[in-house]
Amino acid sequence: MDGEIDLESYTISIIRINSALSKLESGEDICDVKELLTDSYDDLNKLYQDIVSDLNQEEINLNEYYLFFQNGKQTFPQYIEVLGNIENSELNECLDNLVNVFRNLNKIADGFNQNEVIK
Repeated sequence: MDGEIDLESYTISIIRINSALSKLESGEDICDVKELLTDSYDDLNKLYQDIVSDLNQEEINLNEYYLFFQNGKQTFPQYIEVLGNIENSELNECLDNLVNVFRNLNKIADGFNQNEVIK
């Protein structure tokens, strides 16, 4: 990564999650829901890994991260709660993975907003 957050990938992932939740609520095919959640996890996990890598560099521009994590402090806990409360045995692994990546992002956001970037 080059010190910039891939906001396009993040936005697409969130749209996929919201679409999956809508499909799940309306009783649509669970395979479609699972695919959307898995694709979102893959993108969010890559984003998380890139952020960790960037924040471990000696020289980083924190301005972009500040806005991202300021927003994340509000949204990450919401997704952790919503995804963590879904009970569906066919989706357990996908949901657990997503909750975990949101928790990881939230940990960084907590530290970042306190000027204690977690490495």
